[in-house]
Amino acid sequence: MSDQFYRAFEEKFRGPRGLIQQRLEVYLPFVQPVCAAYPEALVLDLGCGRGEWLELLQKNSIAAMGVDLDTGMLAACQQINLKVQCQDALESLKQLQDGSASVVSAFHLVEHLPFDRVKDLVAECHRVLKPGGLLIMETPNPENFMVATHNFYLDPTHLRPIPPDLLAFVPEYLGYESVKILRLQETDGVKTHPNLSMLDVLTGASPDYAVVAQKAGHTALKQSLQALFDQAFGISGYALLERQRLQANDFGFKLEKSISKTEIHLAQTKAQLDRVEMQLQISPSGTYKGVIGRMFLQFLRIAEQGLWTRVVALGRQLLRLMASLSLKFFNARPILKMRLIEVSQKLGLAPILRKLWRRLQNKGLENGEAETQAFISAESMSQSAQRIAQTLQNKKKL
Repeated sequence: MSDQFYRAFEEKFRGPRGLIQQRLEVYLPFVQPVCAAYPEALVLDLGCGRGEWLELLQKNSIAAMGVDLDTGMLAACQQINLKVQCQDALESLKQLQDGSASVVSAFHLVEHLPFDRVKDLVAECHRVLKPGGLLIMETPNPENFMVATHNFYLDPTHLRPIPPDLLAFVPEYLGYESVKILRLQETDGVKTHPNLSMLDVLTGASPDYAVVAQKAGHTALKQSLQALFDQAFGISGYALLERQRLQANDFGFKLEKSISKTEIHLAQTKAQLDRVEMQLQISPSGTYKGVIGRMFLQFLRIAEQGLWTRVVALGRQLLRLMASLSLKFFNARPILKMRLIEVSQKLGLAPILRKLWRRLQNKGLENGEAETQAFISAESMSQSAQRIAQTLQNKKKL
């Protein structure tokens, strides 16, 4: 990898200097009280890169020094007259005296180091910091799905993501008095959005986070920064997932409640229709009340069952009525009935007529089966009809 490769990589993927400095402003309220308490102490930026943090401190009247191993990056710092030197981060710390620095920062450095080396770096920072001094470590946040599975691996020098709780535990274990996780640059509104999507859960968490650790021994500085350590910064990936789960449960409860209300409403509607049907019995005399009642009942049935279902049901009733009237007509005219029976038998239509009648009667009309058999079976004819049929048969023979 050439000296200029990583500088070109940062220019393309990290973002413009102005944007990075805007993001880094979140640390100024932590740093300024400490630098004011120790105006002559060293402020050291490990892995300073293009020097965005050094330049921001300079704009706020805080002198600082940066170290980095990439000469291309250091050239970018030197072009704007920042104080930097080419040196390994851990080696630069080992050369410092105890209690000589007020602030040590490491922005996007620890993900490039083996974990044992990260522990050594945090321990050395604790040694060189003054009482109440600060250590700031920023790194990509694996709670963000896109960061953990894609963006992190864009940088070929990254080793592995470090979960926030793990990185925060290192200074806790090594004796720092206050340790704070800052989750940064999360998606706008993700902390308050009432309806989180799965995309919000996977990509809405902060793409970067920082661990800010304060060394013990300076009560006034601890008190001056306590409000910042108590402040909430960002939202964790787990918290987003939990919020989305609660919202899904709430939606499911509301949906179940809505379905239950709909079922109750349908049951009530059916009960009302049944009561109306009992009350609106059709008058046998065919008075206007019976006709209106029948029409109103049909409107209710259409609303309940649908137009097509009612049309089919009314069509079946009409066919049954026509079939019943036809049977009565032919039963009253034996000769005509006998002729029709002969024709149907010759044409082989008797089974079809039986099947059609069963379908029309739909579970059977009163005396329907008997009427059907009487209509299509010569054996079930009355004695008078049989005598007439026998007479006609004899005439045929003559």
